[in-house]
Amino acid sequence: MIGMKKVCMIFMGLLVMPFISVGQSDTLRLGLQEAVNRAIASNLMQKISDLELQKKDAKIREYMAALYPSIQASGAYTRNIKKPVIFMPEGSPFGPTLTIGSDNAYNGSLSFSLPLFAMNIYESLKLGKADKKLTEEKDRENKINLAATVKNTYYNLLLLQQTVEVIQRSYDNARQNLHNIEQMNLRGVVSDYDVIRAKVQVDNIYPNLLQIKNAYFNLMNIFRIMLDIPFEQSLALDQSALMSSNVDSLPEPEPNWISSNPALRQLEATRHILGIQEAMVKTNFMPLLMAVGNYTYQTQANSFDFGKYKWVNSSSVGLQLNMPLFKGFAMRRQLDQARLGIKQLEYQEEYTRQNLTVQVANALNAMKTAAAKVKSAENNIALAQKGYKIAQTRYNTGQATLVELNDADNALMQARLNLIQARFDYLSARTDFEKLTGRDFN
Repeated sequence: MIGMKKVCMIFMGLLVMPFISVGQSDTLRLGLQEAVNRAIASNLMQKISDLELQKKDAKIREYMAALYPSIQASGAYTRNIKKPVIFMPEGSPFGPTLTIGSDNAYNGSLSFSLPLFAMNIYESLKLGKADKKLTEEKDRENKINLAATVKNTYYNLLLLQQTVEVIQRSYDNARQNLHNIEQMNLRGVVSDYDVIRAKVQVDNIYPNLLQIKNAYFNLMNIFRIMLDIPFEQSLALDQSALMSSNVDSLPEPEPNWISSNPALRQLEATRHILGIQEAMVKTNFMPLLMAVGNYTYQTQANSFDFGKYKWVNSSSVGLQLNMPLFKGFAMRRQLDQARLGIKQLEYQEEYTRQNLTVQVANALNAMKTAAAKVKSAENNIALAQKGYKIAQTRYNTGQATLVELNDADNALMQARLNLIQARFDYLSARTDFEKLTGRDFN
């Protein structure tokens, strides 16, 4: 029978395996920027956004098609069951009615039209290009948000990974203390109560270790989906991205940062679209001039002897002018709606500017606070390490209790966790700052 401790050690080894990547030739090593680039190139939702741009290009070409000639061919066959007649004046030698036509009638025609002056078509082209511009801004926002999500997920993975290392180190300390206390108990130096307390300390840390590892595993699966990485692919992240960040020099917003914000740029593009829509309503008051033409080839006969049919043709060209005069004030009401929409958007833009200014100030303040926490946590780690060594020595010499030793170990673990969390908070706030100021995702 395998001992319980050995079973636990085997299980621990299986859990730690995802963290061990050295020596694996097929391991995919991803730095932070490499992860962002891969997500933008491979993320399935981003591919949908890219296809939307292609749809807008196709829509512009559809609008342009209205400037080309429209050509239509048609053909008809009519069987006159009872031939049509025309009414003759009184006293006509042909009687009151005159039958016309033949039993069979064939008609083929070719017609075309070409817009010569059509302001609504020109405005539609502008609308299509403005709509594509709006889609480009949405695509840019999607990429910025995706980059921020990838960065935050990357930092979260490093946070969990290094939290595991800290808790693992505390767990190893607790197990080492347990071993020492068991040896001291055998020599009669410490009581059985201390052995029980030391075992409780080990057992209290272990579930937390398993929980953090499970959180890392789940988040890593989400990260793989974001980057379209197969689940069987071994993956290693750059651990220095979290702990080596420079918190001494905080980023400052550029003078024109607000014009780079993706949300505000979309509102500006939308305002441009509303202006074009207002102009399109005004085109309903303008004339439409078209060049038109027609060619007809036809015949009639009472028999089906096609060889004896006599075909005749006719053709015509001309200009067609449509002038709107009155539509019950509908166009004027449409114009009022377009102008009100523009006014609404102006208020929305102003609100967004004010809101963004506050959010950027909050992000900067969060970075400053996190930077101060980082420096404080770094100092606390040195003190906590020193305190733990003193407590360990005092306990081994009988000058301190096990409670003091456990408290020193917990303080050391908490100091290390505080440093990791403070660095994560700083990087998370910096990522939010970059997203708000529209920093390029590259």
